[in-house]
Amino acid sequence: MNQQTPFTLPARELQILDEADVVVVGGGAGGIGAAIAAARGGAKTILIERFGTLGGTWTSGLLGMIMVNWTARGIFEEFRRRLATLGAWNEIRESWEYWGGDVPPEDAASYEGTYDAETAKIVLDEMAAEAGVQIYYFTQVVDVFKSVDGRRVTGVAVQSKQGLHGIAGRIFIDSSGDGDLSALAGAQFEVGRPSDGALQPMTMIFKLDNVDTPCALEYLKDDGGCRRAWQSAKTRGELTVPRDCAVLNPGPKAGQWMFNSTRLQGFDGTNTRDVSSAMVEGRRQVAEVTTFMRKNIPGFAHAVLSETAAHVGVRETRRIRCDYTVTGEDINGCRKHQDVIARGNWPIDVHNPNGETTQVKPIRNGAYYEIPFRSTTVAGFDNLLVASRCIDSTHEGHAALRASPQVCAIGEGVGTAAAQMIAGNLTSAREVNVPALQQALRDSGGLV
Repeated sequence: MNQQTPFTLPARELQILDEADVVVVGGGAGGIGAAIAAARGGAKTILIERFGTLGGTWTSGLLGMIMVNWTARGIFEEFRRRLATLGAWNEIRESWEYWGGDVPPEDAASYEGTYDAETAKIVLDEMAAEAGVQIYYFTQVVDVFKSVDGRRVTGVAVQSKQGLHGIAGRIFIDSSGDGDLSALAGAQFEVGRPSDGALQPMTMIFKLDNVDTPCALEYLKDDGGCRRAWQSAKTRGELTVPRDCAVLNPGPKAGQWMFNSTRLQGFDGTNTRDVSSAMVEGRRQVAEVTTFMRKNIPGFAHAVLSETAAHVGVRETRRIRCDYTVTGEDINGCRKHQDVIARGNWPIDVHNPNGETTQVKPIRNGAYYEIPFRSTTVAGFDNLLVASRCIDSTHEGHAALRASPQVCAIGEGVGTAAAQMIAGNLTSAREVNVPALQQALRDSGGLV
């Protein structure tokens, strides 16, 4: 297509669809933590979500598996316990020795498992409704309105089936994962690893049903991750997925297994054409892995592909510049901070942007690092915070912080801070009383 003259839209006034004390953009793990915490703290809260369910990667992304994580309590632990009560959580304890060493932390009653994404959707709706959060599903933020001095976000333009409208607020929380709200507001950000800007690959997650689980588990005792069979199939040219093994676990439903085994390299999650191509390539790889499992792995001969994710799983895009940058040294050194709002124990976990390996250095024996409030307060803004994987970090730091339970805990910290800003009529997030914030998080079950 030839280069076209840009379209020009006429100036227009937007009708205000709604307004609130706190406006949260993105209903993934961070947005859930932020919105529920803000609403429970007494702030009128709106949550804007582009899909039709809360949970983000947990639900629309079909993650299905929560890896070893004992530091995220509060809202995340409440969510997990509700799933367990409904029979939608399958406890797994096999990988603590690898990921966490020999000494689990005290009171680590649960730290890893698979769950049913459909039940998770219902649970999250209930938790948000109980807190009083106003959700706007199928709504996309497309522009940002700011104060004259540029330091405050005053509203967002949203596109929905009703057309283009405005939503006004006093405090705005970017939980979009990709940092969309912050980028639209003009915040500074970084993308990719320093050497070449390459991003961690995406994943298309899927489920297989009708699996003979006892047979499959017996086989995997001797060939964890199907590694030997996987490499043999690659040698025969039957597999082209650019990773060195499969990642799979039994789900809470009998005969159902969750797969995080595709690898989509060279795609940018903020580029529309890239995301579209990644969806197509992801489903191609899903079909390839399904055929491999049916042909080569005991217990999967009659397996049926039952579901692929509604959106591709994106590990890394923008990292928004805030008042503190979490580094790889912070993670590996288990650094502590006076303004901690969440703990983390998930290690630096870099899926190679160009190769088949995954680089992991586990944090062992109950050690943990802390995530500071300063890494969520957007530089140059007084009332804009981030509460998702796009908080301020380096490429390595991000590879640890992006784990969803930790993101939920970060969101809870940010949402609680937002409620305190409203209650105290504070003009800037930097005026928040951090000890009072930390006490509120401890009172709600958080580890800080």
